[in-house]
Amino acid sequence: MPFPLVRHFVLTSLVFFLAVGGALGYYYRDMALSRMLQQQETGNINLTTVFANSLWQRHFARLLEESAGKNSPELKNNSRIQEIHADVVALMRGSTTYKIKVYDPAGRTVYSSELAQIGEDKSANPGFIGAMNGSTQTELVHKAKFSAFEQVVENRDLIQSYIPQYAPGASTPSGVFEIYSDATPFLAKMRSTEIQLGLIVAGALALLFGALYLIVRRAQNIIRQQSLEKLNTQQHLAQSEKMSSLGQLVAGVTHQLNTPIGFSHNNVSLAISYLKELSTPLMVAAKLSQLVRRLPPESSQVTLDLGTSRQALGNLSFQGDEIKDLMLMLGDVLGGLEQMRELVANLRDFTRLDRSKVADADINGALKTVIYIARSTIPTRIRIVEDFGALPQVACNTSQLNQVFLNLITNAAQAIPDEGSITVRTHAEGSEVVIDIVDTGSGIAPDVLPHIFDSFYTTKPRGIGTGLGLSIARDIVNNHGGRIHVSSRPAHGTTFSITLPLQAPDTVLAY
Repeated sequence: MPFPLVRHFVLTSLVFFLAVGGALGYYYRDMALSRMLQQQETGNINLTTVFANSLWQRHFARLLEESAGKNSPELKNNSRIQEIHADVVALMRGSTTYKIKVYDPAGRTVYSSELAQIGEDKSANPGFIGAMNGSTQTELVHKAKFSAFEQVVENRDLIQSYIPQYAPGASTPSGVFEIYSDATPFLAKMRSTEIQLGLIVAGALALLFGALYLIVRRAQNIIRQQSLEKLNTQQHLAQSEKMSSLGQLVAGVTHQLNTPIGFSHNNVSLAISYLKELSTPLMVAAKLSQLVRRLPPESSQVTLDLGTSRQALGNLSFQGDEIKDLMLMLGDVLGGLEQMRELVANLRDFTRLDRSKVADADINGALKTVIYIARSTIPTRIRIVEDFGALPQVACNTSQLNQVFLNLITNAAQAIPDEGSITVRTHAEGSEVVIDIVDTGSGIAPDVLPHIFDSFYTTKPRGIGTGLGLSIARDIVNNHGGRIHVSSRPAHGTTFSITLPLQAPDTVLAY
């Protein structure tokens, strides 16, 4: 099954582009927020400096001194709060600041532009704690409803800063300023810029995706074309290997046919010569039969006039046993014809030209046919032992598997230099069948064994082997969803094991 390159590219690219787009969006938002916080924090610090210059010494420094020892109600009821609040409102009029608070070192709110919050304890607030340690703390917060200088506003994004304040010559903060600035317009502008940037990035990625898609689709077309060319090449090579095997097969079959044809020819020639000698007696018998038919029913004697036939009849050497010999010779001819008929039937079963597609087959029967054909090509000094177990029907292309079996049996015979045997064994294992072809030959060298399935690899003399037989055998077995395994020990023989599923997959190719 070809690899769906375009589909995988589309899916992978979409995931990648979404990830890149999300990462860029996150990076931009994080960077923009960080920059905005830095700018707003600087603005809040500058604003706090203004407060410190105009109001700290006049109001807040004294307020912090007066707050020592007072409780929350006393802080709220301080008579100077209204005067301080009026100055703060006047100073903040027209700015984007929504709220200002001042905390004493104990974390109590000594002043808030939201007057109801004066006296609250914020000693556990992380922002206050950080400011008391000497560092400004700033964060972005969203308020659904918020009191700003006694006015209620809704759905605003605010920059909240805790800024330490120092008395002249002091090394530790004498108080903390908390200031809220409106960042809603900045965030709205940032979101608008983020959308514009997202559209630009999406457009750029879409253009990149389109260009890459065209390249990948072109690449897939080239790969598909190369795959078809490779398949055609494999089929041509397989056909070449078939023709090579067919040449060996024809030579063996020719040899096997020569014997029955030879003695049948001789017997027919002798029968013809016998029939020539029998022609005269048969003619005499025919004449005699005519005379007998002409006699009246009451007559029992026939007078023969030998005339010129006396000499011909006297020269006959016919003894009477020739008929038996003739029958024996014709019987031998029938036996030879039966051998040739059996050979033709096995050749037809071997090729299976009329059943080249996938069909249920008897693997044991196919092996018997292959072994019958193989015996015509291998020396008589090599025995073929059949050890077949009970097998279920296997859905396969029998013609392809016959090619595999014949190749392995022929190779096994070529690996036996002297007398030896080839054992063909079958058995079932669950939903699979296993075929073992075991020989007692010279085995395969360890350095050769890893390469025996490589195309064009052969250890045979130049001009004898194509180096394609085992490669094609492996491809056929793999296309049937099976496995082929080889084990060998030099000087002890080789075993090829083929495992086939009962059902052939869609990958079965017409080799």
